[in-house]
Amino acid sequence: MKGKVTLVCIAFIRSAQSMIDSWARPFEQEFGKDRRFTVYEVPMINKGWKVLSRMIDSGMRGGIPVEKHDNVVTFYGDYSGYRNALGMENTELAYVFLLDQEGVICWKGEGYSSHETEKKLLSTAMALRPAALKQRGL
Repeated sequence: MKGKVTLVCIAFIRSAQSMIDSWARPFEQEFGKDRRFTVYEVPMINKGWKVLSRMIDSGMRGGIPVEKHDNVVTFYGDYSGYRNALGMENTELAYVFLLDQEGVICWKGEGYSSHETEKKLLSTAMALRPAALKQRGL
């Protein structure tokens, strides 16, 4: 992930997948062929479900195209620290974070994207692409 502009999509419930897709699809359409960009999906699952993790992971992978399997990383455990640190108050929403090449969060969205928030995400990502930063002397 280091060295790439990365969209990290986090969800706590399965029904939030359509929210994630509303952000990830336009991002992938714009940058999917550019190796300087990547997307990760992180389902956050309470530690009580860890016992069933293989079955859960298998079920989730069944609904995800094979080429995206390496970009889905399930977290099993107490996610309260992450929720607090990242301001993810409502577990019924999806959260997306745009990270620069150093892993610094540069932009955050939640719920479904709108035309305006999608434009903001894409323009922020474009400004972070490595070639643009070199041109500005960063």
